[in-house]
Amino acid sequence: MLNPWVYFFGIESLQKNGVHKMNTDDEIMEAVGRKFLQKYWKMTIVFAVLAIAAVVEAVLVLLWVVADLQSLGLIPATLGLWSVGNIITLILHLIFWELVLVGLWVLVAAAVVYLKWYNNLPEEDKFPKRQRGRREEGDAFGFFVGIVWLIIIWFTGRWDLTFNAWTVNDWVFSWLWAIFWVLLIIGIPMLLFFVYWIRKEP
Repeated sequence: MLNPWVYFFGIESLQKNGVHKMNTDDEIMEAVGRKFLQKYWKMTIVFAVLAIAAVVEAVLVLLWVVADLQSLGLIPATLGLWSVGNIITLILHLIFWELVLVGLWVLVAAAVVYLKWYNNLPEEDKFPKRQRGRREEGDAFGFFVGIVWLIIIWFTGRWDLTFNAWTVNDWVFSWLWAIFWVLLIIGIPMLLFFVYWIRKEP
């Protein structure tokens, strides 16, 4: 089974004769990753808190922009009345406000952590540079979210509703709930495995 640190960096194990084997680079990354998390677990918690805060704020900004644009009449409240211009308007406003309210402080925090903390770590504690592998897991996550979204639509009675009967809020919240349930279903087992992996002796 691929460990969570190797999974995060997109490193794939080699498959030969039906048996998955880690190459030398994978073993190095696993050892460095476990050592890093065990040694700097307090900073790891700080990173996790910052990441969660960024995600929560990004969602709140999304909801605020959608509600604000509706109140200003820049996008219609009914999904069936949308045009290409409305979609572009929403996308441009979202990009701008996400960058201003979320992206800026995340970039500043990342720069401070890198320059003031990570850059001053001993070389043996830093991660070796390497290219990212292909991330097919992202496609699987998106597919899983789509399936859960269809299940939510079925149970909420919107399966046979035309989009003229949908509101923008219905659309946005249904997708947010789908992502939430997928993260909950996948996240709990991954968290348990992650804790086991960290505590496991090399």
